[in-house]
Amino acid sequence: MTIASLPIDAKLGLERVHNAISNQLPIKEKLEISTGYAINIHITDYSQPLLFTFDNLHISRNMEGTTFEHRKGWGYDYVVDKGWNICAFLESDYTRWYRHPSFIAIMKYIESTDLFKNYESKKITYGSSMGGYAAATYTKALSADVSILFNPCSTLNTTLVPWESRESYSAPCNNWESDYYDATDGCLSSKNYIIYDPTFKLDYLHVNRFIKKCAQNIQIRVPGVGHSIPSHLTKINALDLMLDSIVTNNYLSSKPKIFEALKKRRHYIGYHRFMLSLNPQMTDTRKQVVMEYCLTMLRDKYPEPRHESFFFRDASDLYAFYDRDMALTFIKKAATLKPDCSKINKRLNTLLPAD
Repeated sequence: MTIASLPIDAKLGLERVHNAISNQLPIKEKLEISTGYAINIHITDYSQPLLFTFDNLHISRNMEGTTFEHRKGWGYDYVVDKGWNICAFLESDYTRWYRHPSFIAIMKYIESTDLFKNYESKKITYGSSMGGYAAATYTKALSADVSILFNPCSTLNTTLVPWESRESYSAPCNNWESDYYDATDGCLSSKNYIIYDPTFKLDYLHVNRFIKKCAQNIQIRVPGVGHSIPSHLTKINALDLMLDSIVTNNYLSSKPKIFEALKKRRHYIGYHRFMLSLNPQMTDTRKQVVMEYCLTMLRDKYPEPRHESFFFRDASDLYAFYDRDMALTFIKKAATLKPDCSKINKRLNTLLPAD
């Protein structure tokens, strides 16, 4: 699909955006820019930064089949509540990874017309995982100065990342050799904040590609939580502090507070769950100590007798990585206490031995 073949409605919508930015006019609009893609834009104060956000795989998968009318885009409410501006890109098909020819044509149009170049305040791309791939890939096209990348995927080109095993459903659906196929090429000259878990091998390998190719990188390592970094940071109340410091150019002065906040993951059960599942160096004795600590934290989380089923449910989820028989014992207790809970029964069926 070439630039000339853009739908006329998409061209007119992007021209309105271009005109608003050139004349510093407020604009609040949701544009369906092509089949399966939309932009949700909110610019009211041109002295504030503009964030370009991209749906991650989890959002696009869960929103598949819904209309854009009922979607806002990743981070929309958070960014607007902060008083910043946003241009959120919405992906409707989790297998497409912002690589459908129609979306690539849109980004080519935006890059060729320098649509956002006249926006004089700070411009930031922001995404996680699949959204991190898109945020990095299109940083240059969007004239952004900074990228904020949570556990970003760099590409699904099998020649470049033969070790990537998670996205086998997506790679065959897209051309990973055409334009914008390698995210590292999109953020060669921007300042890149890359937040990831170095103990999660696949994410580490992708990040390593950014480190080798891109000149300006600030790595923020969050060991021991695995993938889905924004979700983990939210649960330990560190995400807002981190984002606010980066967007407002206060990262260096806020760094001690950020790393103090990150230490809270030691009291976050997801941290221990991940370490137990993937840490081959942990001895059985050490694992048992960690498990007892986690169970104590769960007791603190669910102190009421009416929460007993939740305690056994989460304990089973925790032990599933460590001792399957114990996990089954716990989930059976949860099912006894709450026999009509579909989530508990689903976990029970998962753990029951096959006939």
